[in-house]
Amino acid sequence: MSTQVQFRRGTTGEHSGFTGAIGEVTVDTVKQTCVVHDATQAGGYPLLREDGTNAALSLGSLTSCALKFAGDADTGIISPGGNQIALVTGGVARLTIDGSGAITILGNLLVSGNLTLDGSFTSTDNLALIVALG
Repeated sequence: MSTQVQFRRGTTGEHSGFTGAIGEVTVDTVKQTCVVHDATQAGGYPLLREDGTNAALSLGSLTSCALKFAGDADTGIISPGGNQIALVTGGVARLTIDGSGAITILGNLLVSGNLTLDGSFTSTDNLALIVALG
């Protein structure tokens, strides 16, 4: 006969007021995921489901990106506002895409390939247009 192991379980609301022991694992029956506890954080730390449906990154900030690299908290991806995403390096948003699809690139723009501009172009710098005829 097989052995059944059952963990403590409860709703998300019940978990929010529960502080489990160090290393204790419980089951959130609403989120349908396991929760790991550390005897400090009320509600514990829900684990990511295989299908990722309970995934949600924090918005992040320029000094602590939502998706960051080990040892480099100010380099990664953040959401500076509603319907916006930004790539951050060194604590500066270098490329931002807003909800309308407008792209803002801070600093220099290097295009290695074709660049098609649809719309108007405004610059305060003097520009030269060189046309090479074959």
